[in-house]
Amino acid sequence: MTVQTEHDGAKELLQHENAQSGASPIDERDAPVFQLPAIDALKAMTAHLTELARVTGDVPTTPYAQQQPQSSEDPNQDIIAEKQMPTVSITELHCASDASAGSPSAGVIQHNVLVKRFYSKKAPPISLEDYLLRLHKYCPMSTAVYLAASLYITRMVFTEKALFVTPRNVHRLVLAALRVAMKALEDLSYPHARFARVGGVAERELTRLEITFCFLTDFDLRVDAHALLCQNNLLNGTPAPTESNKNTSIGASNIPTTEAAEVQA
Repeated sequence: MTVQTEHDGAKELLQHENAQSGASPIDERDAPVFQLPAIDALKAMTAHLTELARVTGDVPTTPYAQQQPQSSEDPNQDIIAEKQMPTVSITELHCASDASAGSPSAGVIQHNVLVKRFYSKKAPPISLEDYLLRLHKYCPMSTAVYLAASLYITRMVFTEKALFVTPRNVHRLVLAALRVAMKALEDLSYPHARFARVGGVAERELTRLEITFCFLTDFDLRVDAHALLCQNNLLNGTPAPTESNKNTSIGASNIPTTEAAEVQA
C-alpha cells in the first residue's frame, strides 16, 4: 500500500466516523494534516513544550491552592504546600461537576492533588527532545497522536489555565498525553507494560498518570482534522484557517532499561 493510499484510507475512515457521530464532514482545506510526517509533528510539539517549560521555570506544584499566601522568597514554599495536601486515591476522584457539588474548596483540593501527580522531585536528567525521540524510536506514533497530545496540553495551559508546564512535570505530562491520545484516536495501542518501560515509569504509575490526565481534561478528548491542523499551524507559527462554523480555539525485551527511572516522581 502506498503512502498516498494510506492517507486516503485514514481520511475516509475519519469521514465515516464523523458521519456516524453526526459531526461535519472533513473540509478539503483540512486535508493537509494527513500528509504531515509524524516526526515533524513530534519535533514541533517538542519545541513548543520545551519553550513553555523554559519560560515558566520551576514553580510550586500547587500554584492554584487556596491557602494562606506564602512569600515568593520563601525557599520552603513548595515543601510546605506539598505537606498541606491530603492524600487522595484514584477511587476518590470525581468529575469537575461532582467535585464542585461539595464544599467550595473540594474541587480546588482535588485539582491540586491531580496537578501534583505530574511533578518529579527534580527535573529528569534526560532532555525532553531525547525523551520523546526515545518514545518515537520504540513506540512510534502517528501524526494525529502527537498533534492531539499537544492540543490537550495547550488547552489545559492557555484555555483552561489548569496547570503550568515546568521542567519537573513536562516529561510525565507529555507521556500521559500521548498515552491518552493514542487510545482516543487509534484502534490499536502499544501494550501497557511496553509503553511504561519505554517511558521510564512503573506500569501502575502510568495508569495513575493516564487517569489523572483524563480528569484534568474533564474527559474532553475528541478532536477532528481541523483542530489538528490548527494545532499544527500554532506549533509552526503559521495562521490557522478561520471560518465562522469552525472551532479554532486552542484553547519489550529489546528495549534498553538504562533510563527506566529517569522520570519517576
